[in-house]
Amino acid sequence: MNQTEAVILKAVGEILECPVSLTTLRTDVPEWTSLKMLQIVMALDELGINLPLEKIADIRGVSDMVAMASEESR
Repeated sequence: MNQTEAVILKAVGEILECPVSLTTLRTDVPEWTSLKMLQIVMALDELGINLPLEKIADIRGVSDMVAMASEESR
């Protein structure tokens, strides 16, 4: 696991208040609402991980965030 993955997993888990993994999907966690998604994106931005706003609606789970963060860092 790389540092970006670890930071994303920690932030998402803390905001959703449940354990998450790279395979966790939004549909797996009832608490993962659109408001929580916004909180996650803002928290990641504060941690230096930028997700493109125009792609946020395409995020289906944690792995999508990791992939987008990796694309943005290139």
